[in-house]
Amino acid sequence: MTDDLLSDQEIAILCDVLEGRGANLKPVEKKILDQLIVKGFVTVSDDDSPATYKLTSKAQQVLAERGVGLSGG
Repeated sequence: MTDDLLSDQEIAILCDVLEGRGANLKPVEKKILDQLIVKGFVTVSDDDSPATYKLTSKAQQVLAERGVGLSGG
C-alpha cells in the first residue's frame, strides 16, 4: 500500500500540514515537504486559503488508515 512508501518523518510532516503547521517547518522538514508535494501527498493552497499547504486525498487516505486526526470533532 502507499503507506509503506512513506517514512515516519514523512507521516509526521503530513500531520504538521493537517494541523496547519506546514508553513513553520525547519529547513530539513521543508525539504521533505517539497518531496511530498512531488509525490502528490501535499499541494500548495489557493491564495484564498489561510493555510499555505493542504493534504491531497491520497495523503488523507494514508492518515485515515493510521487513524490520524480525522475524527471530525
